[in-house]
Amino acid sequence: MKYLYLAAAILAVVIILIIIWIIVSRRRARCLVCIRTDEEKCRDLNGALLQFGFQYDLCCDLFYSTKDAWQRDMGYGRVYDEHAIGMNMIIDCEPIYFTCEGKNYLLELWKGQYGMASGAEIGFYVSDEVSEHHPERLFYHSVTDEFSLNMRFVLRKRNRLLAMREAQTWWLTGFVLGEYSRREELHMDVAINFPDCRMRNAFYQALLRAGYSKEDICLCGTRVSFCFTRPRTVQPRHCRLRVLWVQWKNRRNCRKYLRVTRCFVRTIDRVDYLGMCFPRLYRMLGKFSRIPAKRCRRRR
Repeated sequence: MKYLYLAAAILAVVIILIIIWIIVSRRRARCLVCIRTDEEKCRDLNGALLQFGFQYDLCCDLFYSTKDAWQRDMGYGRVYDEHAIGMNMIIDCEPIYFTCEGKNYLLELWKGQYGMASGAEIGFYVSDEVSEHHPERLFYHSVTDEFSLNMRFVLRKRNRLLAMREAQTWWLTGFVLGEYSRREELHMDVAINFPDCRMRNAFYQALLRAGYSKEDICLCGTRVSFCFTRPRTVQPRHCRLRVLWVQWKNRRNCRKYLRVTRCFVRTIDRVDYLGMCFPRLYRMLGKFSRIPAKRCRRRR
């Protein structure tokens, strides 16, 4: 019996030591976060995110894709939207297909929940194939820098501003970490500058075919502006129970992130603290990409 008491005492001492170690290490981490400069934090975070094709903007407090991210080599097809739920992405997509000067183009919008972040995207693609009746069956390549567009979006959750991005690029993105949203809560004000009126008109007609009315669209020179609230195009079909399950996990992870980093307010401080105390949660932050890097290497 005395050995049982001895084992229980040893176990209690071990548990107490572990608790003390956790408390001390977390206090030490909080002190280090306060001591480190924003430049050091951004350098370490962006270094970790670079392999995923993303960076963090301290001024706007959001994550965004880099111009030469590895996703650029992957192009885009309908199958990507259909399997986005497998990476905990519950998003609305709005593919706008149009033809200009004998080429098939795809300009697609996305908004919704990307794992532990709420965000939005605009992507511009072109296909080497031609199909007037079934452009959704084609595979599209990311446009080169020569054909990239000046794109802008403002993402709001109800009436609250979440993200605002503008750039001359092929893929414009913005993600707010720790923000949980339902797709219907988000609306996206979009503005696209086209190189000439011919492409602008082709895109405008494609918007009308997709279900937008003339009152929904604003034309100003070669600029097209409209609001993406609810999708007008056919969406990938998923089991409702699966969608609810994935969103439950996303909401749980957002709450966990906010809870364990509650000692800080700024995202850069929260993430820096995560990197010191919770490496597994820290590694999850880079997973905004649609296709795992392992699959990317197999296709190359």
